[in-house]
Amino acid sequence: MQKKDQMHPDDMKNLILFGIISVVLWLAYDHFVLKPKMEQVRIAQVAAEKRAKTEIKTPTIVDLPRAEVVAQNQNRRLKIDSTEIIGSINLTGARIDDVSLKNYFKTIEKRENVNILSPVGTPHTRYIEHGWVVADKNINVPTSKTSWQVSGNDVLTDTNPVTLYWDNGQNIRFERKISIDVHYGFTVEQRVTNNGSASVTLFPYGLISQRDIPENFVGRFIVHEGLVGYFNKELIEKSYKKIRKVDGLNQVADTGWIGITEKDWLTALVPTQNVETKYRLTYTKNAQNKLKDKYQVDMTGLPVAVAPQSSASYKSHAFAGAKKLNLLNEYEEKWGMPHFDLAVDFGIFYFLTRPFFAVINFFYGLVGNFGVAIIMFTVVLRICVFPLANTSFRSFAKMKQISPQMAELKVEYKGNKQKLQEELIKLYQKEKVNPMAGCLPILVQIPIFFALFKVLSNTIEMRHAPFFGWIQDLSAPDPTSLFNLFGAISWTPPSFLMIGIWPCLMFVTMTFQRKLSPPPTDKLQADMMALLPLIMTFVLAKFAAGLVIYWTFNNLFSTIQQYIIMRRCGVKIDIIGNFMHWKKKKEEEPTPIEGVHVEAAMVEESIETALGVDQEDTPENHVKQISKPKPKKKNPTQKKKK
Repeated sequence: MQKKDQMHPDDMKNLILFGIISVVLWLAYDHFVLKPKMEQVRIAQVAAEKRAKTEIKTPTIVDLPRAEVVAQNQNRRLKIDSTEIIGSINLTGARIDDVSLKNYFKTIEKRENVNILSPVGTPHTRYIEHGWVVADKNINVPTSKTSWQVSGNDVLTDTNPVTLYWDNGQNIRFERKISIDVHYGFTVEQRVTNNGSASVTLFPYGLISQRDIPENFVGRFIVHEGLVGYFNKELIEKSYKKIRKVDGLNQVADTGWIGITEKDWLTALVPTQNVETKYRLTYTKNAQNKLKDKYQVDMTGLPVAVAPQSSASYKSHAFAGAKKLNLLNEYEEKWGMPHFDLAVDFGIFYFLTRPFFAVINFFYGLVGNFGVAIIMFTVVLRICVFPLANTSFRSFAKMKQISPQMAELKVEYKGNKQKLQEELIKLYQKEKVNPMAGCLPILVQIPIFFALFKVLSNTIEMRHAPFFGWIQDLSAPDPTSLFNLFGAISWTPPSFLMIGIWPCLMFVTMTFQRKLSPPPTDKLQADMMALLPLIMTFVLAKFAAGLVIYWTFNNLFSTIQQYIIMRRCGVKIDIIGNFMHWKKKKEEEPTPIEGVHVEAAMVEESIETALGVDQEDTPENHVKQISKPKPKKKNPTQKKKK
C-alpha cells in the first residue's frame, strides 16, 4: 500500500520523461535557433565595426569656395589670360579645371564672372583632362597625380601657347602643347617620344568630368541640359535624369563631337575628324567618396604605335564657353566636325528657329536693340503670313455677314437638325463661304510661336539684353507686378502674382482681338474663351519678356489688320462697345424672332452643326424666308388631311 507522502510510480515516470523532453527541446532550440541568431548578431556587430572603422578613415568632404581651392595650389598652376577667358591649368594632372568668361557675368549687375570649369573640391566640379591609356601595365603613363613641368612660356594666351612635359623614368617622354584662340577654343597636341629599345602602343583619350548638377541648372523642359554629342549622323541628348536610368552610351564614329551642355554654356571635346573614335556618355552614382554623382563624357582614339627612337602625336580640340550660334558655326568650319550648332537647343522646329534667329540677329545688327529687333521681326512675320491671315479675316467677315440668315435657318428648322445641316451647307455654297478657312492661320501660328519661344529662351544673345525702361533682360520675365502697383507699394508679391506691365498690355491686345472674332454660342465655351486671355497672361508672365513683347505686338498688328479687312467687307464693328460689353441696337440688325436674338454668336455652333452634312448635296434654288409660319406639330391620333 502506497504511503501518503510517497509519489506514485507513474507520476515519477512522467516527471522523468518531462525532464528529458525539456532538456531535448532546450538543446534543439539552442542549436537550431539561438546559436544561429547569435551568430547573425555577431556578424552584424563585426560589419558595424568595419563600417565604423571605414567611416573614421574616410575624411568628410567639405566643399570650399572656388577661389580658395584655386589659391591653395597657386604655385602649381599655369595661368590662362586670353581675350575672352581667364583661369589656370593645374600642373598636377595637367587638367584644364579653372576657366571663367571675361565678358559674361552671373547677374546683370556684372559683379561676378561666369565660371565654366572648376577644380575638384569646389561645389560644382568640372574639368577637362587629356592623356594616354596603355595596354602594358608595366609602362608608366601620366595620371591625375602626375606633376608636369613647363617648358617655355608660363602664361597661356591667344598668341603664346604653352608646352608641358613629363618623363616616365623608362626612356619615354610625354609632352603636351596647349594653345587657345581669341574665343573659347583649345587645341591640345599630345606627343610621345620613345627613347627606349622597345616599341610602345598607346591609346589617346580626352574626357570631361563633372560632379553633381551644375550651378546654373535650369531644370525646365524648354532647353536640354546634360550630356550631348553628335556622331553617326545623329544628335545624342541625355539629360541628367535620363542618363541615371541607363548604363551609359558607347558608339564608334569617324566624325563627331561630345560634351556637357547648359542653357547658355558648353564644354565639349572634338577629336581628330575622319578617324575612328570611340565616344562614351557615362554616369556613376556616389562616385566621390559616396557623396557626389559623376557625369562624364569621353573619347578614345585608335592605338598609336611608337617605335624605338621615334615619336608620335595626336591632336584634338576642346571648347569651354558661351553657345553663340555664329561662333559655333565658325568652329564647325574651322575644326571640320558636323553640326556643332546643334549644341544650341532649337527643338523640333529647327527649320523655323534657325531662320527666325538669323532675321532677329540681322535686325539687331541694324538697330542695336534686341527688343526693337523683335518688333521688326514681328512686322516681317505678319507680312509673310498676310495671305493666310487675309483669308482667315475675310472668312470671319463673311460669317458675320451671313449670321442673320444662319439665325433664320436655325429658328425655321429648330426641330429638324438634319434639314438645318442641309440648308446651312447650301447657304455656305451660295455665299461662297468656307467656315473652316479661319482655322488655318491659327494652326500656322502654333509652330511659329513655339519656334520663337525657343529662340528667345535658349539663345545666349538674348541673355541680359536690355530693351527700354524696366526691361533690362529680355530672356528673363518682366520684373514688375500688377499686385504691388508696379513698384508703387513696397511689397514683393509671390512668384505666381508677378504679372508685369508687358503681360498686362498683352492681355489688353488679346481681349481686343477676341472681341473681333465670332464667339461660340455655347455658354461654357464662351466663358472659356473669355478666360483665355487671362490664363495666357498668367502663363506667359513667367516666361521671357522678349516673348511677351512679341506676342503683344503680334496681337496688335493682327487686330489692326482684322479690323481693316472686316470694315472693307462691309462689317460694322463697335470695338469700344464690344470691349465694354455694351449692346447697341443698330438699324441694320434683324428683328428678334420668337425670343431668339440674332447675333454673330451663331457662327461657331452653325459650323459645328454643318460639319456633319454630306458636302455633295444639291443646293436648292432659294432659301426659305423668315416670314413663313413655323409648322405646328401634329397630334399622332389626328388623321392626315389632304
